[in-house]
Amino acid sequence: MTQNDLLTVDGKIFASKAEAVGAEPRPNKEYRKEIVIDNQTYPSIRAAARALGLPQSTLMNRIKADSIVEGRKVLKGQSKPMFYGGKLYPSARHLLLANLDLIGDKSIDKMVTALNDKARYAKKQGLIKNLSLAEISAEYGLPKIRFVDEFDAAIVMLAESVDGVPLDKLFYTHF
Repeated sequence: MTQNDLLTVDGKIFASKAEAVGAEPRPNKEYRKEIVIDNQTYPSIRAAARALGLPQSTLMNRIKADSIVEGRKVLKGQSKPMFYGGKLYPSARHLLLANLDLIGDKSIDKMVTALNDKARYAKKQGLIKNLSLAEISAEYGLPKIRFVDEFDAAIVMLAESVDGVPLDKLFYTHF
């Protein structure tokens, strides 16, 4: 069956006129395929997209681009690393998830916003560069950092490529 053989009625796709008017049942679950993302099994791509808070097309594009691989956590290019307790985290969200006591009775989203605001302020004051993961790759000629498990190795490469500039001058340090 080709795309031209399909019928669209009220935004729903049918294989035949009989399906469209309800004379034949539509196949539904037989086309579903389980998918595993970050060690979590979902009954379908649609269910995975819903659970991850992503549009289905975005999830499909990431799967096609191989940016979602079983067991690996994806990092967003605009994420900005932050120091806390002497450790560099890939983003404010990663920092907070690893240190839940910092969230207290606030929502994690509000805390992420607050940390990112503090980092932007420090950048405006000229205290730090506040580079995103994409900017790190571009500015220092490093490979793109796409997964959490690549982050530490990339930071080691970054430390070797910046001449005498301590990393805490590049990224925000939360006390």
